[in-house]
Amino acid sequence: MNTLYTENFQAVRNQHDLTHWHEKVEIIRVIENEMICVVNGIEYHLQKGDICIINRLQLHRIYCDPNPDCTFQRLMIDTNLFSSDQVIYDKYVVPMLSDRTFTHIQGKHGNKFTSEVENLMDEIADIERLKPIGYEFHVIALIFMLCQRFYQYYELFKGKTKAMVNPDILLYRRISDFIARNYAEKLTLEEIAASGNISRSKCCALFRDYAGLTPINFLNLYRLKMSTDMLKDTTESITSISISCGFGQPSYYNRLFLKEYKMTPKEYRERMRNDNSL
Repeated sequence: MNTLYTENFQAVRNQHDLTHWHEKVEIIRVIENEMICVVNGIEYHLQKGDICIINRLQLHRIYCDPNPDCTFQRLMIDTNLFSSDQVIYDKYVVPMLSDRTFTHIQGKHGNKFTSEVENLMDEIADIERLKPIGYEFHVIALIFMLCQRFYQYYELFKGKTKAMVNPDILLYRRISDFIARNYAEKLTLEEIAASGNISRSKCCALFRDYAGLTPINFLNLYRLKMSTDMLKDTTESITSISISCGFGQPSYYNRLFLKEYKMTPKEYRERMRNDNSL
């Protein structure tokens, strides 16, 4: 599914992404203020009007810096969309998305490429808001046009960067995947490090470099994120959610939730219900 939506990260609520990766191509466009986009551990400073296009399977996260709130658009493009035409998919899409040197595109506000991407994103947003009959066809056509722009940019720079496979990135992915599969269990730093067959100090260094967090902080933030989904989508009690997400004591869960989201789990659930009822 291809999804475009506008988000606001509020500094007072310490909002940010956890480092993650996925099969989709992700476009970040800064609408107000500025933010940091981190791709494979390298920080890129984005100002108002800048974009960052992140290739599939790249480690990335975004956060506001400095303190002001930031508003941005995020467009997620399912690359399976392009497989409907096997000739185009094999000739253009597969080589581009599989190129290990093609991690991302950073576009500065005002240049031709960025302006073209912005115009196409604006058109997608307008169509998805108005939803005329058969609007999905138009959205798909615009996404194909976006992909054509990506490919033109890719052709300009193809072969100018050496392929580098960073073993630390592979290790980080292995360990964070272990956390994602076992977050509901009681995990120690020793167990997290053992999942990658590395020392505790090496594990802490990996998470510092690629997540900006300690392994245990990452684990707790991942648990909190999973709990927000349950608060929104289920009627389970907060105590049950706390236990399901790996927090031993509901009081500890409430304390961490309040620190991270500046509201209690109960307040968060009520706010989500009120927003959905509008």
